[in-house]
Amino acid sequence: MKIRFIVVYILAGVVFAAASLWVFLSKGKSARALHFKYKMGGIMLTAWSLISAASCTGGIPQVTCYEPVSPEVMCYDPVMPMDEFKVTVKGYEGTRLKPGDILVITITAPSSTKYVCRINADTADSPLIQTADFSAPDTQNGELVFEMQLADTKYKGGASVSLSVIDIFPNGEEKEKELPAKALITII
Repeated sequence: MKIRFIVVYILAGVVFAAASLWVFLSKGKSARALHFKYKMGGIMLTAWSLISAASCTGGIPQVTCYEPVSPEVMCYDPVMPMDEFKVTVKGYEGTRLKPGDILVITITAPSSTKYVCRINADTADSPLIQTADFSAPDTQNGELVFEMQLADTKYKGGASVSLSVIDIFPNGEEKEKELPAKALITII
């Protein structure tokens, strides 16, 4: 399938070069030559996007990473989202809770087995309400599920739950990296 796109791209390139020569020889005064040149440029851009978007197996075009599957096959693996998480309250699917309720934190496609969860108040100075460290030996169906009981607090209102990944290196060193996404909860 890519071969057809490449052939169309090469043919459009030759015709584009001829149209450019036509525009050059007419010193840019031929509207027909300019229109034809722009049309060929549009065809080339379309063909190039189809070449770029076509996956090795056909089907829906996907965003790809920069690592080939193998040296023999220059097909690229799709980029998979890592460390996506959601927060719910145990017993119902909402995000309103009171002290003593249990938060369920589900991490999809985890990149580590150690995480730090922080709950901060949604105020100007964002004081820390609670923090907890989690570690799990392995994943269950590509997910990690942690539970955290909300500590007794006098704070009432909106709060944000943030998650940090603890990367563990072969030499035993650990490095914490906060995930950009945050979940919002309401403490009642």
